[in-house]
Amino acid sequence: MITTHTAVFDTVPVLLDVLPECITRQQIAALGAELVRLEAGTGIVDLSTKHHHADGIYGRSIVLRAGTLLVGMPHRHSGLAVSAGDITIWTEDGGRQRLIGLHMLASAPGLMRLGFAHRDTTFVTYHANRTGSTDPEVIEDALVEHADMLMTRRTSP
Repeated sequence: MITTHTAVFDTVPVLLDVLPECITRQQIAALGAELVRLEAGTGIVDLSTKHHHADGIYGRSIVLRAGTLLVGMPHRHSGLAVSAGDITIWTEDGGRQRLIGLHMLASAPGLMRLGFAHRDTTFVTYHANRTGSTDPEVIEDALVEHADMLMTRRTSP
């Protein structure tokens, strides 16, 4: 999940109670806008983003601390994601799913996700790297809609 907005919450039960089982793209986008507002006051959460490359494959890993809520950006192409930890993921097409332990997911093009980490969780996405580049910005531009909104673009030193 390439992220756009995050916040860390201590009120886990309340948060999970107010989010619906099925969520729309508009609701995910509205929550993302609210997270941007929260970031203005508290700062952007460090996800320890790492980039990985291997023969036409790009991998991106993030570490979500327990209590982190994030909105993922829609991708232009399908890919795979691996989750290791304890996270609830909402998608506009699949409802809510809690993933405990190690899981692999397919990602359809254009899919938006909302995630909440109950415990520290590592999330890795894998994509075909059609650019041939190892420059994260070049790859992000090719893979992600609205790449300028990515956290890595908003947290540059």
